[in-house]
Amino acid sequence: MKRLLLGEHRESILSILDTTLKHWGYRVLAAHSQDRMARLIRETSPDLLIINEDWLTAGEDSEIVNTVSQSLNGGASLIILQSSQEHIVDLPHERLDVPVDIFALFSAIQKHLEKHPRQNMRLDLNLPGMICRNNKCHLGEILSLSSRGLFIKTGFRLDNREKFRIVLPLMGMKQELELTGQVLYCVHPEPKNNYQQGVGIEFIELQPHSSDLLERYIESCFMEELSHHKARNNWQTYQSTKPSNDTVVHLPIPSRGEHSPLSQAN
Repeated sequence: MKRLLLGEHRESILSILDTTLKHWGYRVLAAHSQDRMARLIRETSPDLLIINEDWLTAGEDSEIVNTVSQSLNGGASLIILQSSQEHIVDLPHERLDVPVDIFALFSAIQKHLEKHPRQNMRLDLNLPGMICRNNKCHLGEILSLSSRGLFIKTGFRLDNREKFRIVLPLMGMKQELELTGQVLYCVHPEPKNNYQQGVGIEFIELQPHSSDLLERYIESCFMEELSHHKARNNWQTYQSTKPSNDTVVHLPIPSRGEHSPLSQAN
C-alpha cells in the first residue's frame, strides 16, 4: 500500500484531510509540527508528501527542507497546501489552494499514487434512475456516479454508443436531472460479473447548471458517506462549510489555538 505523509499546523485542515484520505483507502501518517514531520520522513519511505507551504520556505539549511529534498530524490512526490501568503518553494511540487476543492484533491492524489489514475471521483451508491428512449422509460438502479457519468444496473440490453435521456433524482435536494447519456460499455450477466447486467454511461451535452447541481449532489453524498465512516471508525466528525450555491468543498480554516485530538494522536 502506498504511504502518504501529511504535514499541516492548521488543525482543522489537517484532520479533515487525514480523514478524507483514509476514507479513500490510503495509509496516512499525519503531523502538526515540522519536527514530527521531519522525523516521519526519516523513519519511513513515503510515496507522497502533502505539506503546508510555510514549512518549506525556511531556507536550504532547515531540517524540514533538507529532509523533504532527500525524500523527493528518493522518488517521492510533493503537494504543498496554500498558506495565508504565497511563497516561492524551490522544490518540484504541485500546489493545492485552501479552501481545498475535493475534486482537485482527488485528481492530485490519483495522479501521484495510482498506476492507472481515475479522471473523476466516483461514488458507490444505490439510487433509482430511468433510461428513456423510443418514447419508453425503463427503471434501473444506479450503482456508481461521477460528475461525468454513471453505471446503472438494468434488465434490458443497450448497444455501445447508443444515446438516450436519463432521469436522475437528486435525493435530499428535492430536484431531479434529465441528462443526455451515451453508452460507453456494457456488462453482461456472466459468472465473472456475478450475473450482474448493466451499462456504463457517459454524460454528453452537459450544461453548466446541470454540472453544478451534479457536483453539489456528489459532494453531499460524499460528506454523508464520510460521516458514517468517521462514526464507524471512531474518527472525529467535522462540518463542511460549503455554501449551497458553490461547487467547492471548503475544508475549514481553524481559528488560532484550535486543537484536534485526532492530529495529536498521530
